[in-house]
Amino acid sequence: MLAGMNQRPIAAFVLLVCTGGIAVAQSGPHVRFQAHAATGVEEPDRRMTYGLNITPPWEDGGFLFVNLPEHLEYMPGTKGIARHHDPRPNVWRVSEDGDRASYDVESQTEPGVFLRCEARAEAQRARFELTITNRSRKTLKSIRPLLCYQYHHLKGFPAARTDNFAHTFVVSGGKPVPVSALPVKRPEAYARMAQVAGCPDEHNWWAERMGGFIEPRLDTAITVLTASDDDRKIAVRWRPGKNLLTNSAIPCIHADPCIGDLKPGESRTVSGDVIFMRAPLEDLIR
Repeated sequence: MLAGMNQRPIAAFVLLVCTGGIAVAQSGPHVRFQAHAATGVEEPDRRMTYGLNITPPWEDGGFLFVNLPEHLEYMPGTKGIARHHDPRPNVWRVSEDGDRASYDVESQTEPGVFLRCEARAEAQRARFELTITNRSRKTLKSIRPLLCYQYHHLKGFPAARTDNFAHTFVVSGGKPVPVSALPVKRPEAYARMAQVAGCPDEHNWWAERMGGFIEPRLDTAITVLTASDDDRKIAVRWRPGKNLLTNSAIPCIHADPCIGDLKPGESRTVSGDVIFMRAPLEDLIR
């Protein structure tokens, strides 16, 4: 049993990766988890309380760092439920073989609000189940999640402030389109955001101020990052989707979910995927 797993009746955010519906045995290289080391440090910017490293199923491939969450906040005023710099040790408990990880905590800033996350690795996929449960007496309005996938430790992928947007793809008009091809007000802006069609919650003011907001709505919340010189790819997806965010300075990608309000006594469930793959982009979109 992993620490933090209990029987509380709470719903979940689900992050799962599928490989064409085919079950893959745990043999040969496959995804592994490791709690991120930058925990308990004094400097808030370096503290990664909810940070998890994912080793891809590629030989000597480095690792993908996930802030799950980087920020989880509600409106008005972007009030924090959880932030990467929360002053406590890294919350993840990882099994000895690296195949499973979990945490179960109460918000430090919103008493009565609980987060629970379980992760499972399978071949080319990493499955996550993350739950928000509101046992407080207030309504959490227009919840804004920022689930950050940082790829600067992955070998063979774009370095910070290079051709990141040319290697970052989203779905528009039923086709994969590089973010570099989508117009913004200031092409020199180091970050891009775009809203997914159908989500009423729009929290894109940061990108709008810097001139990096993409006006056309995207089909769905799926973001694909391609390697610099070969056919490796990372795909992140959430359903129902809210927005794309990609930042060339970190560098990172997002495909954040649309959550909405959470009344007292409620939980909210969304689902998504992270996939390490070599298949053509068009195959993934289909």
